[in-house]
Amino acid sequence: MEIYDNADSSYKTAGAETYYLPVLYTEDERSSYAAWGIKKEKQLMPFAIVTIIIDAFVLCATVVYLFAVQRQTPAFSVWLSCWGGVVGDVSYGMALVLTVLILKPLDWLFDKIMHRPEQPKMLQVTPKETGVSYLILRGTTVLAQGLLPWNAWEAALTVETNEILLEGQRLRIGSNTIASIYPPEKQKPWMDHPAEQITGTISLAHIRKNMQGYRASLEEQKREAEWRRQNP
Repeated sequence: MEIYDNADSSYKTAGAETYYLPVLYTEDERSSYAAWGIKKEKQLMPFAIVTIIIDAFVLCATVVYLFAVQRQTPAFSVWLSCWGGVVGDVSYGMALVLTVLILKPLDWLFDKIMHRPEQPKMLQVTPKETGVSYLILRGTTVLAQGLLPWNAWEAALTVETNEILLEGQRLRIGSNTIASIYPPEKQKPWMDHPAEQITGTISLAHIRKNMQGYRASLEEQKREAEWRRQNP
């Protein structure tokens, strides 16, 4: 899982800032992912229930054992009053470890068996002197790339809906979350969803403003260079 930072200041030294923008699933992709996620939930739910029962048993067994020891050894109460919190934390930690050991391998196995849907596309844009270069990726695979002249870049944007038209496709920028993928009745915290971690802005309106500032800076540099050429 990669973490994309749209808030870094690399442009200050490299001359341009690259933006990593998650692309929302199309309706067909969203429906396919939702159906897969709901099916996966149904398959894993019995194992999750068993894990919860095991966790509860571990915690209850710890409490019962400590109570029995306390009754047999009165002096144990003093020790328990000092270290009882630590014992509770250790028991809780053991329950969490059991949960991970049981569910994580099953989660990985189901992803392989049930053929996890493809990850969302990612749009990468970087301002250049002549326009805006772009890459459309899915994972590490480059699906399309090119350079939009500045006028074409402006024309491709629909900032009201956070969309951009590239390669004949209208890409809507946004994070693929549980709320955007599943119907309301299935929007539960444990539902599977793509692991997208984006820091910084994904607003095309904000990025457009930054690009305009970058372009204005280029024009200013050109005027300054021309003035220096004429006034050596």
